[in-house]
Amino acid sequence: MDFIGERYYKLNRILLVCVGLWPYDTSAVKKIQIIFFEALFISNILCQLTVFLVNTWTIAKVMKILMIVIIDCVFIIKYTAGLLLTNNIKYIFNRVRYDWNILKNQAELDIIQKHACNARFHTISFTLIGTFISLGILILSSTSFILDAIIPLNESRPLWLPVIVECFVDQERYFFAILIYIFISAYAGCITIAAIATMLLAYALHNCAIFEIVGYRIEHIFDEKILQMSKDFRQHILYERLIHAVYLHRRAVDLANILTNSFATLYFILLLFGVASTSFSVFHFFHVLTPLNDVLEVIATTTFILLHLYYLYVGNYVGQSVIDTSTNIFRTTYNTEWYTAPLWLQKVILFIMQRSSIKSTLTAGGLFDASLEGFASLMSMSISYVMFMLSTRSQ
Repeated sequence: MDFIGERYYKLNRILLVCVGLWPYDTSAVKKIQIIFFEALFISNILCQLTVFLVNTWTIAKVMKILMIVIIDCVFIIKYTAGLLLTNNIKYIFNRVRYDWNILKNQAELDIIQKHACNARFHTISFTLIGTFISLGILILSSTSFILDAIIPLNESRPLWLPVIVECFVDQERYFFAILIYIFISAYAGCITIAAIATMLLAYALHNCAIFEIVGYRIEHIFDEKILQMSKDFRQHILYERLIHAVYLHRRAVDLANILTNSFATLYFILLLFGVASTSFSVFHFFHVLTPLNDVLEVIATTTFILLHLYYLYVGNYVGQSVIDTSTNIFRTTYNTEWYTAPLWLQKVILFIMQRSSIKSTLTAGGLFDASLEGFASLMSMSISYVMFMLSTRSQ
């Protein structure tokens, strides 16, 4: 990376390098990383699904296994998508670097830096959340040993694992080995989610910045100094400013289309898995809450639900930002002093307003637009499925 904004994407690069998905890395270590992570995620799913073959199962156990298996599937989908879409990620990053280099003044740099800081904040948040969740798995699972050391009882407390797995070994004897395996799988999955999701968020927020810069350029086409210039020189300046604004607007619209076309299938699949996992998590929460038998299970499930809500909300919030910044160009153009412009420029402004009235969206599978309204629809859908499962259980 060799542009002025590279420091804002440094953590994204580090995360992608750690999981072997950095598109500019061609070393042999990357191939080893790919094999390791794919094998880790697949083996984790197999160890959980094997439980259905060797153990008796109940509704609570099925719900717990399914909600974790779906998340493991999301890990695999995210990681595989990162491999298959390497060229797309690289191409979009090259566009981001080019956009930073063509900005003309400090005000435009301030706008793009504001959105880049927002992207870096989400990257740090995802990374810290993934780290704390993984450490929380170790702490909660070690609660029995901690309490035995602090408040010993006549008998040892029962062991607890956040994930039901079958490794064909004595789980009490090899408890810590299984726990370390679960911790590594969870942390690898969290870092994978953080690496891919935050990179896509950074691209979407960069798109918001470009739309906002377009609005800034249009807003400053008719400065007072322009009106005081001679006719020929004023017309030249207006031509130049209009061309720069329209060119950047076309790049912004094009980037939104590229994000949709490149990741639409991935978005749609993740939405389906996200709704399913959220529904199973909420259903499992009600199951363990009444009656309250296992406090650790309630804490783990509650945290799981909150993570789902945070992930879905952030994605849809950024999608709403793309919509807002793209449509705001229409209002900015309308509020400019277009009536002071020459007639030829007024006609061109009408075309700009006509095009900017069409919102740019991040669409999943041609059916779902990322937005706050979409987030509400997802929550409503998840709750509906939960109510259906609860009514089925009560019959």
